[in-house]
Amino acid sequence: MPEESAHRTAVAPPAQADRESTDILLRQLVLATGATAVVACGPAAVRRTASIATALRDNGSGRVVGCVPDAEQAEDVSGTLGSAGVTRYADVLHGDIRHVLRRLPGPVDLLVLGCPGEEHLPVFQAVEPRLLPGALIVALGSRAHGDPPSGESLARFLRHDDGYVSLSLPIEGGVEVAVRAL
Repeated sequence: MPEESAHRTAVAPPAQADRESTDILLRQLVLATGATAVVACGPAAVRRTASIATALRDNGSGRVVGCVPDAEQAEDVSGTLGSAGVTRYADVLHGDIRHVLRRLPGPVDLLVLGCPGEEHLPVFQAVEPRLLPGALIVALGSRAHGDPPSGESLARFLRHDDGYVSLSLPIEGGVEVAVRAL
C-alpha cells in the first residue's frame, strides 16, 4: 500500500475559493493596466479595497476610494487597510454612494461595483462621465444562481454598441468585466 503523503493541499470551500478568485482577478487587473484611480462602490467591492490597495502599492502609485452607505463597515475596512499597511493607497467613505461619488475629483480608470444589482446602473451612470478610454468596469454579483443579470439594464448598457466590450465570468455569483472602448 503506498504511503500517504504527509503534505496535503488544503482545498478552500467553493464560496471562499470564488472570493479569492475575485480578489486575484481585481489584483491582476490593477497590476496589468497600471490603474491609478480606482473607485469601489458597495459592500462587496469595498471588502476588496485592501487587495486593490496592495496592487496599487506594488505598482508604486494610485489610490482606491471605497464608498459604502454604512459607517461601521467603512470603519471596519479602514482597520483592515491599516493592518495591511496600505492606508496610503486607499480612502473609505460612507454615505449615499451617488452623492459621495459626485464629490470625487478626477478621472477613473477602474470602477468596481459591489452594490445590490438594482444600484449598479445608477452608480455606474454617476461615475461614467469620469471613465477614461480603456477604463475597466467590474460588476460583482452580476448573476445569482443562474438568474438573469441582476443589473439587467447595466448588462445591456455594457455592450459593444454602447462603447464597451464586456465578458461575464462564472465566479462568485457572476462577475461582469467590461472595458470602455471609446
